[in-house]
Amino acid sequence: MLNADLDLGIPLKAMNDQGIFNEEIERIFSNNWIFLGFVDEVLNPGDFVVRRIGLNSVIVVRGEDGRIRAFFNACRHMGTELCEAEYGRASTFTCPYHGWTYNNMGRLVGVPVKDIAYKRFKLSDVSLYEIKIDTYENLIFGNLGSSTQSLSDYLGETKWYLDIFFKASGGMKIVGKPIKFIADFDWKSGASNFAEDRLHTITTHRSVVELGYASPISRFGYVTPGLSEITACYLNDSLGRPVGAFGMRFPPEESIPGFFGFYGDHFREHSKPEGVSEEQYKVFQRVSHWVGTIFPNLSFFTAADQTDKSGKPNSPVSLIRLWQPIGPGKTEVWTWVVVPRVLPDEIAKRVYEVTTSHFGPSGVAEMDDTAIWRRISKSASGNLARRISQLIIGGLDSVSDLPVLRDWRGPGLVRPTQFHEDGPRTFWKRWLMEMGYEVKW
Repeated sequence: MLNADLDLGIPLKAMNDQGIFNEEIERIFSNNWIFLGFVDEVLNPGDFVVRRIGLNSVIVVRGEDGRIRAFFNACRHMGTELCEAEYGRASTFTCPYHGWTYNNMGRLVGVPVKDIAYKRFKLSDVSLYEIKIDTYENLIFGNLGSSTQSLSDYLGETKWYLDIFFKASGGMKIVGKPIKFIADFDWKSGASNFAEDRLHTITTHRSVVELGYASPISRFGYVTPGLSEITACYLNDSLGRPVGAFGMRFPPEESIPGFFGFYGDHFREHSKPEGVSEEQYKVFQRVSHWVGTIFPNLSFFTAADQTDKSGKPNSPVSLIRLWQPIGPGKTEVWTWVVVPRVLPDEIAKRVYEVTTSHFGPSGVAEMDDTAIWRRISKSASGNLARRISQLIIGGLDSVSDLPVLRDWRGPGLVRPTQFHEDGPRTFWKRWLMEMGYEVKW
């Protein structure tokens, strides 16, 4: 019989169930700030990308007036998908069904045979359905809900850590186009894993270490002498709801530099940028690895001193990832490679090469993860999955004696180790709250 203290109420069935998936789309993806892309992707008037919020296709476009907007990708006439291209530049969008045409600010500007079929119809009365958006640094988010909570308030305490990556670095830029693939696992497997599930690296990524793709400084699940680390969990939004968790690792000073592994010489000559505290900048100078998730489906990962076994210099792996739900037990994974703006193109190219050798459809770490997550969805497809919960219990007070780091200057429940599951539990606590389940911890 399972000890009741260990049952946190996290249902295994949630990893592959049509009813739960439908509820997620309605409760989670229709009411929270969802990542859409980067300002860098729509720099010039007419630049657009097509993304999704839940199952809704969204056009993100910079209008001729210079403003970035997002629109439901559907003609207002009969609902035909307006734009099939994933990205491009356009002054207008024309429906392929009846030819209704909209400018890149969303306004209807033309319909065929107007003088006959629509003589007294005012084009100015119709626009594409506009979606609320906001930006943080180079990131664009959209929100389908009616909440008045701003993006800044939604990100809440996670901004202390995000600012280290995006502001202390002088700003981050994307390298190349996003990499996409579809896999048979649930979006929550990826999102909760990147909320700092380092425990899985001992077993799942053993081959990455054995084949020499991970440097001695990372060693994945191994405890490396001289390497310190923290996990900041239960980072809350302005309403007191958990919204994110991050893990960071710090090498000895005589080892590789910090700066997320991004070639410290490019930063040492610069002073602390505005918008970050002295304490945040000290973290930036020391950190070599970070990983984290912002609820619901945006994740970050950077790891210093990695290799693709090409004989070329080692490089950080650095990515931002979106776990896009497309069905129960099925996810479209989007990956952007990101580097500091100060890095020259040849170094950015090397970061791209190493990152895609680890993460992507054939990445050495990616294949490890997707193989495992697929097996979770397979187990969750049966009716027995309704009877049991996932035991994500690592680090619970009832099973361990983990300390809390009291002198850490940043927010959150901060542990001086990453060998626990407070990070994934941060994700699951918010998920349970959003879905109307009882939260037992």
